[in-house]
Amino acid sequence: MKARLVLILLLFLLTLNTSCGHRMMMGYQVNEIQVTALYDDGTPAGGVEIEVQSDGKAIEKGVTDDEGAYVLRPSKGTGDLRFVSYSAGHKAELELDLEQKEAEEQISRPLRAAAGIGYLLGIAGLSMIFISRKRSQKKA
Repeated sequence: MKARLVLILLLFLLTLNTSCGHRMMMGYQVNEIQVTALYDDGTPAGGVEIEVQSDGKAIEKGVTDDEGAYVLRPSKGTGDLRFVSYSAGHKAELELDLEQKEAEEQISRPLRAAAGIGYLLGIAGLSMIFISRKRSQKKA
């Protein structure tokens, strides 16, 4: 009897995996935005003026580094951003939407209605199975 209990305990311990650990959650936070300015041949556009606009107003101006990178740490509630770079005869624009919007409803209303009807029919079918089993047990 003890051998069986030890064997069962050993099998239980051997089948444990990481799913028995504590729950883990992950999240993310964006603290900065790095924009890279490149010429059409792929070379970095170093020393290029960058203007950051929000709602059509310039909120920050700066210059790219030697690798064409410009880093911005946006404040909360900044909303839509537009990066505009100016260089001798060159201009580029990039728009970013930083506002958090609610996720759109992914399941259409008719599909949700059909799923609800299917759920109710499934419950009705299960109840019919149980009722028929009880009736057959009473007859026997």
